[in-house]
Amino acid sequence: MQTAVPGFVGKRANWLILLLLWTAAVGWSLEAHISDIRRHNQVVVSEGARNMFRMVLLTRLWNSEHGGVYVPVNESTQPNPYLKHPKRDITDNYGRALTLINPAYMTRLISELAKQDEGVIFHITRLKPVNPQNAADDWERIALESFEKGVKESTGFETNERDGLRHRYMAPLIVVEACLKCHAAQGYRVGDVRGGISVTQRYEPFQAAAWPSERQAYITHAVIYLLMVAVAWWLLEQLRRRWVELNSKIGEVETARDQLIQSEKLASLGRMVAGFAHEINTPIGVAVGAITNSEHTLAQIDRLLASDEVSEEELRAALDTLKQGDELAMSNLRRAAALVQSFKRTSIDQASDHERVYALSELIDDVLHALHNQLKRLPVTVTVNCPKGLKIDGAPGLLEQLLTNLLMNSIIHGFDHGARSGEILISASVKGQKLLLDYADTGAGMPQEALDHLFEPFYTTRRGQGGSGLGMYICYNIVTVNLGGRLSCESKLDEGVKFFIEFPAKIVG
Repeated sequence: MQTAVPGFVGKRANWLILLLLWTAAVGWSLEAHISDIRRHNQVVVSEGARNMFRMVLLTRLWNSEHGGVYVPVNESTQPNPYLKHPKRDITDNYGRALTLINPAYMTRLISELAKQDEGVIFHITRLKPVNPQNAADDWERIALESFEKGVKESTGFETNERDGLRHRYMAPLIVVEACLKCHAAQGYRVGDVRGGISVTQRYEPFQAAAWPSERQAYITHAVIYLLMVAVAWWLLEQLRRRWVELNSKIGEVETARDQLIQSEKLASLGRMVAGFAHEINTPIGVAVGAITNSEHTLAQIDRLLASDEVSEEELRAALDTLKQGDELAMSNLRRAAALVQSFKRTSIDQASDHERVYALSELIDDVLHALHNQLKRLPVTVTVNCPKGLKIDGAPGLLEQLLTNLLMNSIIHGFDHGARSGEILISASVKGQKLLLDYADTGAGMPQEALDHLFEPFYTTRRGQGGSGLGMYICYNIVTVNLGGRLSCESKLDEGVKFFIEFPAKIVG
């Protein structure tokens, strides 16, 4: 049976499934790549904020260790009204007014400078600030509360109407020894959480810095996507075309096989026909001779057509000869066909699938009688063991074809047309509703290699000697496909061959 083109390959509409899957895969890869870029960008921003926090912390530590720093008073640096220190404001030897800058005030001043220059905001805060400017916003308050529970740092994003998306970072201020100079009186001890410093940055510049990488990811995925779609579509198109071509070739091979099988069946039937009526040899021989002459005539016509010049008279003469040969062949073939119609039931049964009740022993006898001319030339004894009253309701033609092929196999291969002597044994028995048929000969047998390929179509050891390689293949199909049974074979070189046949049958008697 001809192999159908797979739906996925044969219909281009089904290729959209592959396209959708590929689109989903590329989309997932792109999303993952963009997510990695943005995740890395966030890590970079967080690490930058963390480093800025550390620098501020080191600056505060330096300030604390020195007990504060005196700086000239100016418009941007005014005395800290919240600093309670007896020497907050002094005058140096040059008459300049100086004010004491403690760590907290210095952090606020640095924050103002950073805000103006880099857009970064440092904010020192605590849950209960002395300076209202150090009051925590909602995000900072949540972070401060988490620090009280042991959290080491807090990061996140928020949207601001003025700055848009902002990155937030905050870490706690841990009391160290230098802090106790000013804060011991407030009850702080080394290791206590004394608020925290938040670092707030506009995220837009970092997004802009990451855009080239994201754009490259979009371009790369788009190129890969389109390239693979084009390549896959081309490959599928090539596969579809090749499959259609292969399917066509398979159809041609199957047609040729069926024709050869039919020819093999007709050849077997012809051998039986020859046993019934020798007289058909003459008309068939005449027909064959006429066909041979027609082949020569066709070759002559081909040469005429291939020549540079050809006359109408020559061509008409060749065609008349061809027509006469065809008429002669057809007349003799009609004569042979008329003779065949007069033959007995056996030939009719073998050529059809007509079902009827038949006696198995009579069927075997009919086949042996049909092959009488071939068998009588062999030094071979044929023995049949079959119950006389065994009747079967079925198609006798199938069983006749099977036995004919087995006998011809013995004649041609087992006994080499009489070059060897021996015996053929045919046995039949019933097991439940199954017919058991055993066939054996004591001929040449076959090697293991031939046995392994025995039922394969077109396998023959007599290539070029008239063997088609279809006889055993037909037997196998008759038993396994038509009769729904099993066929097996045992053989060794020079020890003959044994066939074991088993199939369900309607046993009548």
